[in-house]
Amino acid sequence: MVTVKIGDGMGNQMYNYACGYAAARRANEGLRLDISECDNSTLRDFELDKFHIVYDEKESFPNDSVWKKIYKRLRRNLKYHVIFEKDMYHVDERVFGKFLRGKYLHGYWQCLGYFEEYFDEIREMFTPNYEQSPEVKRLTEQFRNTPTCALHVRGGDLGGPNRKYFQKAAERMRKEKPGVSFIVFTNDVPKARECLDNGSHASEMKYVTELGQFSDMDEFFLMSACQNQIISNSTYSTWAAYLNTHPGRCVIVPDFHGVEVMALPDWIVLS
Repeated sequence: MVTVKIGDGMGNQMYNYACGYAAARRANEGLRLDISECDNSTLRDFELDKFHIVYDEKESFPNDSVWKKIYKRLRRNLKYHVIFEKDMYHVDERVFGKFLRGKYLHGYWQCLGYFEEYFDEIREMFTPNYEQSPEVKRLTEQFRNTPTCALHVRGGDLGGPNRKYFQKAAERMRKEKPGVSFIVFTNDVPKARECLDNGSHASEMKYVTELGQFSDMDEFFLMSACQNQIISNSTYSTWAAYLNTHPGRCVIVPDFHGVEVMALPDWIVLS
């Protein structure tokens, strides 16, 4: 049995799952999800049940006392062969190895090399496992069938690319896809307006929040439905772009440390 730690935000959880799924498929073993980190967080929830993912078991242990933390760690270290990620931006061959005890993957695993072999299967699973509203369904079809570009501005404490990147990316997208319409997705509207206020082109930018009230999951699927994407250094928008299978798509990503192991070959990297 392969066990993988699921934690942090939705994009990171998707990388966790993708690596665990591929490791289990490659070894012809079962897959267990350890969702303890999600269950013990006041900031993050387990999001993957909103997708059509497959696994054999889930496990979760409380973390509300020192003794419970010690028990959880001792149990993990005794039961499993724990593989702690050494370098987020290089494939660790230990993930593919065989061990006497069950394998436990503890890391982010944000390299395509871990799951590229099963990428099509994973894409099929990362589809909505909940009933979307009529408005979300309508917009999804609209975005898929018109020249749209999802533009994701990342805010919050981690920040994201600056105004210069978005201006260059938007200009490049206009050259690649003349007549394209931009749909802005952001968790920081003031920052987005600062990055995207570009005078004569302002009318091209439509904020998804102007189209209705949507959950983060709804916005994720709407972002992936657009024919093209300009993304941030964000696992959330990276996965939205991964799920875009539109023929002739154009995806633009900022140049950051590690982008070479996350970006697909046809993506355009801009500094």
